[in-house]
Amino acid sequence: MSDKQVVFKKSLRVGDPLVLIDYLEKYSGLSKSLIKKVLNNGGVHVRLFNSSKLARSRRATLDLNPESLVEFYYDPKITNAEIPIGVELTKFREWGLWYKPANLMAQGNEFGDHCSIERQVQKAKNKAWLIHRLDREANGIMLFAYTQNAARIFSEIFQNRRVQKFYKVEVIGVVKNDIGEIDKQLDKKEARTTFKVIERTEFTTKLLVEIHTGRLHQIRRHFEMIGHPVLGDPKYGVGNKNTDGLQLQAFQLKFIDPFTQKEFNFTLPSNIS
Repeated sequence: MSDKQVVFKKSLRVGDPLVLIDYLEKYSGLSKSLIKKVLNNGGVHVRLFNSSKLARSRRATLDLNPESLVEFYYDPKITNAEIPIGVELTKFREWGLWYKPANLMAQGNEFGDHCSIERQVQKAKNKAWLIHRLDREANGIMLFAYTQNAARIFSEIFQNRRVQKFYKVEVIGVVKNDIGEIDKQLDKKEARTTFKVIERTEFTTKLLVEIHTGRLHQIRRHFEMIGHPVLGDPKYGVGNKNTDGLQLQAFQLKFIDPFTQKEFNFTLPSNIS
């Protein structure tokens, strides 16, 4: 098994094999058994000559045509990584909540989607649409739609901020105010975070945090900006690294269920977190 990363983007030329796995074997130098694993993991992307869309392909026997574009991404660290398993939290027909463990991606990347909770939900429910994201290092609640109609409705609900999102966060240092607000722009856009103290220890503070906007790494960046970086954050802050990982958990979701018109208020069960 190769221990080196293999990446290429090539268009079919005259004389190239016209079956995908044969084509990949020719240009990757990897065995067919390993190529099949990369295919199953979602690391191969194909655009056929008569299509404008580049999409993942998992079918080894896919017939290629002249000038097809094939992208191949193999990283042994990703392919052989131990993948945490998500947990289904609710049983609804149109949509559902899932628990994403830390170190499980929300969505796949070019190297594959096998290492994402989105793919796990798709396998469990046949089809699934990701509605919102959660950082790989974080853990907690994520909402998925199981139908296109539900995906459209929930995307609108999240985009229009008709959902309340709460997080349990532990930060470095003692936060003095029992409740507070961080209203500082991120990426030149409005960003607002509110919080209340749950518990203070000698060196850290545990908080219940609500985000009112959806900026990239909003909680992590906001608390670094006020001198209280999140404990275990690998990217933001100084003196806050630890061996237990990022102490940020998506803990609670509140919204009006669009299918029942009743308030839905879900907190992460203690036996899961």
